[in-house]
Amino acid sequence: MIDGATQLDAFNTPGLLLKAARERQGYSEREAADRLNLMPDYVGIIERDEYQSLRSPSFARGYVRAYCRMLELDESLLLSLFDELQGSSSEVTKRIETQSLQLHRTGKGVVIGLGILFLLVLALWWWGKESSAEPASAVSKLSMYPVDTASRVAGDSI
Repeated sequence: MIDGATQLDAFNTPGLLLKAARERQGYSEREAADRLNLMPDYVGIIERDEYQSLRSPSFARGYVRAYCRMLELDESLLLSLFDELQGSSSEVTKRIETQSLQLHRTGKGVVIGLGILFLLVLALWWWGKESSAEPASAVSKLSMYPVDTASRVAGDSI
């Protein structure tokens, strides 16, 4: 037969233990989230052991540790339960691997975009340089024919 302690341990998860401790101490989910500086829904997600639902599941272990410290629980027990629970889940590892591939693709797009931006700035600079050279040549053409203001003034009276 199965004794009560063994059966109880089979259903203990970090989330259930954290929820029970939070309720014993009289905190609401919102108060716990505020004290931990987490998004309001994160406490509920942690207590339901839905770590893959977090925006960044790789931080879930740190969230559990911080929650343990806030409630003054034994970190080593809860983190070992967390590691066992995460060891049985291979979905999280696959999800992290696909995210890193997406970041590499994004990096190439950024480099290509910066290259195009650089070429555009270079073209505008060259075009501005060419357009500023034209007025100087027009001025030099005018200076080929000097205007003698003294003869003009004298020519007016002649």
